[in-house]
Amino acid sequence: MPQATLRQRKTFALIRVLGGLAAALYLCYVVVANVLAGARLEGALLYSALLAFAGFAYAAWYLRELSAVAREEREAGGKG
Repeated sequence: MPQATLRQRKTFALIRVLGGLAAALYLCYVVVANVLAGARLEGALLYSALLAFAGFAYAAWYLRELSAVAREEREAGGKG
């Protein structure tokens, strides 16, 4: 199976970072808006808060991947 190029890996990681951040920010908005409106942080709202945290963790994980790809790209460019 052929390996993905650096550009493909970088694009894939960037899409995952942006997607994770978008999902996490939306869920944070939902949780904060509901808590400010007087809802208790339990049940589905607590689950939404946990998913927001997971979305931030997902984005952070792929931000590390994006950093590693950028480092590889710099090293490959320096040899040429």
